[in-house]
Amino acid sequence: MIKLVKAGLLAILLPMAATSFAATYEEGVHYDVVSERATKKPEVKEFFSFYCPACNNMEALIGEFKPKLDKNVKFKKSHVDFVGVRDPENQQMMSQALATAEVLPQKDQIISAIFNHIHSKRAKFNELADVKDIFVAQGVDGDKFDKLFKSFSVRTLSSKMKRDQDYFKEKGALRGVPTFIVNGKYKLNLGRESGITKPEDISKLINYLANK
Repeated sequence: MIKLVKAGLLAILLPMAATSFAATYEEGVHYDVVSERATKKPEVKEFFSFYCPACNNMEALIGEFKPKLDKNVKFKKSHVDFVGVRDPENQQMMSQALATAEVLPQKDQIISAIFNHIHSKRAKFNELADVKDIFVAQGVDGDKFDKLFKSFSVRTLSSKMKRDQDYFKEKGALRGVPTFIVNGKYKLNLGRESGITKPEDISKLINYLANK
């Protein structure tokens, strides 16, 4: 009899707990719905620019919350071309540089080196040779870089970044960077107003929305 009572209480409390957990995140406060279309698989995509100081600062925070994401949630980066005084062509070159890094095992080191080149060394990327130097310094063969940078797969990924950028700008979801979009549908509201500032809170919100 006692076991039946416990089982009955558990059946009642579990839905209440689930409801309570879901209620901790409110649309319009912790996140905004920015599209009716959702990705097929769970993901969080950071729209950013190598030229953005806030994006550079965000890298440390990403390093803390990324390992806390559920294993089924893929973290992606998408470079934009509307930040700072550099012309769009230059920024698109950097988008293609990111796309090139994505297919290399040194991806994280390359991304860090690019940020460091701009924000710590105060150096510029005036031409493709400057970008190539970063890759070579991280152990990438020069000829391999040339082939990858011009490859169909890299150009396709770079073009997708541009399409995604235009799509979310049109939706009014991408007004600045860094911006995080979960499953192509939910924009994170991070900061003091939402109270979502700590790595563990960010990862919990992403995991909740990714599996929503």
